[in-house]
Amino acid sequence: MNETKLKQRLVQELPPVPESFHLAVTGTLNRLVAEEQTKPQEKKRNPIPMRRVLLLAALLVLALATMAAAAIHWQIFDHLWPFAGAPNGADQVMHSHLAQVTVNNVEITVEEAGYDGRSLLLVYSYRMLDVDTPLGMYREGKTGPGVTQEDMQLLSDHNVGWWIDHIWIDGKAMDMPANSYGDTSGSITPGKLTERWVYRLDNEGIALNGPVEIALPIGQRQSLAEYSRRDHPEKYDDDGSLMLPDAGMVTFTLDTAHHSPMAVTEPNEPAKMQDFTATVTEAAFSPLMSYITLAMDVSPDALAAYKAAFGEGFCDSDGNLIYSYDGSEIVAPWLFALQLVDGAGNVVITEGGNNGYSATWAEFVYPAVNDLPAELWLAPVENGQTDMSRAVRVR
Repeated sequence: MNETKLKQRLVQELPPVPESFHLAVTGTLNRLVAEEQTKPQEKKRNPIPMRRVLLLAALLVLALATMAAAAIHWQIFDHLWPFAGAPNGADQVMHSHLAQVTVNNVEITVEEAGYDGRSLLLVYSYRMLDVDTPLGMYREGKTGPGVTQEDMQLLSDHNVGWWIDHIWIDGKAMDMPANSYGDTSGSITPGKLTERWVYRLDNEGIALNGPVEIALPIGQRQSLAEYSRRDHPEKYDDDGSLMLPDAGMVTFTLDTAHHSPMAVTEPNEPAKMQDFTATVTEAAFSPLMSYITLAMDVSPDALAAYKAAFGEGFCDSDGNLIYSYDGSEIVAPWLFALQLVDGAGNVVITEGGNNGYSATWAEFVYPAVNDLPAELWLAPVENGQTDMSRAVRVR
C-alpha cells in the first residue's frame, strides 16, 4: 500500500485527530517513503523491513489511542440552552461515566458531570433492559422532539426515576436551585431515556471545591409518605433538611478541583435610558458559560405614565386585578433586544441571552466566549443594527 492509499484508508476508517498528531504521522510516513525511494531499485522488490512495519503499526496504535482520548463527545452541549456545541474549555471541566447501577431491570448511568464554578452540569440515563424499541423522537413514525407520556410511563412501570425534589451534596440536601433547567430525550438505543440538566448551585449559595459526593434520587422510587417531616422528624437534621435517604439513590464522586478560575468583573457603569437606568453589576466568565447580572431602576414618573396609559395592572375578564404593573413591562422590550457585542457594536456570540428578569434585576447567560474582546457591551440589536446609544458596559 503506497502513502496515498494509506492516507485515504486512514481518512475513511478513523475519526479526525488533533492537528499536531496528524502532522507527526504524516511527517513520519513521508520520511519512510522517501527513504524507500532513495534505495537502489531491484528487479524484484523486497518487502518493507520488519522494523518499518512495526513502526507503522505502532503509529496506528498510537493514533487509535489518541483518538480514543480525544473522541469523548460531551452530549450535554448539543441539547441544552445556551450551548451550540462544546466550549473549548469543556475537557477541563467535564467527567464521564461516573456511576452505573441496575435497579428493577433498569440500567442507570451517570454519563457526564462537570462544575464550572457556578453551575453543575449533569447527564444521566435510564436504559430499560426489557424494552426493545427506541424511545422519544426515535420511535418509528414519530417525528417530533422530546419524549411522550408513554415513554415516561414505561419508566414509571419499572418503579424507577426521580422521586423527590432534592440533590444531596456531601450528604447535605439542596432544593432545586432557581434558574436551573434541563430536558429529557429518547435514544436510538432501545429502552433508553436521557436526562440533561444544569443546576445553578450559586443561587443556593453553594460552591464546590475538590472531590464531592453527589447523590441523586433517581433509583427505585420511594414513598413520599415515608419522608414526611411531620410523621418522620427523625429523618431531618437540626436545620430542617432531609437527611440522605438510604434507598432510592444513585451516588457518585465528582472532582471539582481542576476547573479554571472564574474571571469576575464588576463594571458598575450606569447607562441612562429614557425611562430607567441599567447597570451591569457583575460579569463572570467560566470555561463553560458567561454570566452577566444587571440591576435596573425604573423612573417613578415613567411607571406612573405607564399605568395612566394601560391601567393599574393586569385584570381578568371580570375586571379583577391579578397583579399590578411594577416596571418590568417597561424594561422588557429593551432587555429582549439585547445582544452581546464588542466595542464596535459587532455581535460577539449568537447563542444564549436572557435567563430571567424583573423590574429591578436581569440575568444573561451565554456559552463561554473565546478570546474576549477588550470591550464588551449588552446593546439592543434590531434588524441587524446595533444601537450603542442604549448599550450598557459589561467589561
